[in-house]
Amino acid sequence: MPTTDSIARPSLLLKPVQAKGRQADADSVAKAVPERDTLGLLSPKVPKEFRLTDVRFAEEGYFKGSKYFKPGWGTHVDGVLGDPAPYAVSNDNTVTSLLLGCFVLAMVSFSVSRSFILRQVQGFFRTSRSGSNVTETTSEVRFQLFLILQTSLLLSVIYYLFAHGGGNDGLGDDSQLSMIGIYCGIFTGYFLLKHAVYSIVNWTFFDRKNNRQWAKVWLFLTSLEGVLLFPLVLLQVYFELSLHAALVYTLTVMLLIKILTFYKSYAIFFRRSGVSLQIFLYFCALELMPLMALWGVLVITGNYLKINF
Repeated sequence: MPTTDSIARPSLLLKPVQAKGRQADADSVAKAVPERDTLGLLSPKVPKEFRLTDVRFAEEGYFKGSKYFKPGWGTHVDGVLGDPAPYAVSNDNTVTSLLLGCFVLAMVSFSVSRSFILRQVQGFFRTSRSGSNVTETTSEVRFQLFLILQTSLLLSVIYYLFAHGGGNDGLGDDSQLSMIGIYCGIFTGYFLLKHAVYSIVNWTFFDRKNNRQWAKVWLFLTSLEGVLLFPLVLLQVYFELSLHAALVYTLTVMLLIKILTFYKSYAIFFRRSGVSLQIFLYFCALELMPLMALWGVLVITGNYLKINF
């Protein structure tokens, strides 16, 4: 038996056990220190917000996925604009509001000036010697001035429908409303100028009492013209009344007003005078000539607006 010292070699049976122990230690360390996720596979994903615009319905179908299926070819990205609906006065909210306002204004004016209007109607064909049988207050006169403005607005709508074929001339909403506003301004200026000319002539040749009586009659007849034209405008705008029937109705109303004006001017100014035939000169100078001038201004204005609008 050797007596020298020697290094004892480890047993070969212990090597697998030690290797397994070292591998277990390495696995525990690897589990303790997580590996870096370079590809981002383990990070939580943020859910994508769903939007309906992201879905392309044109690409959905039986042939989806085929190389010959190209839904984007031959189509416009933004779509194709269709033909706009034609303008109609009956569909215009502004015109409807104006007509509704005219109706409300007429009802309010009649309720305020009812007694004055009834006295005018009752005494229209009776000539009083004193000329003071009809009196009015300031509010009654003010509301009758509003009725004259209503008459101007209704005449402007009627003339626009006559001159532009019932509003079917292809113009835009703003252009048509601008035209109606211009015509309304012309008719309002016509009534104001006519009243001024009447005042100058009557105060020059007739007395104060007859002038006051005539001013009341003229105010009443002008307001009556607007009241009679209001049903025509409603029929023309909302029920498409023919232009021929509307023209006949308008001419009938204007002729009736002119006849009543002729009668009252004769009864107030020329019945008791020895120069009764001068009523024709008076009527032609103050009624027919301004009407012809108004027609010329309307025709020139209408041609100018057709070119520029």
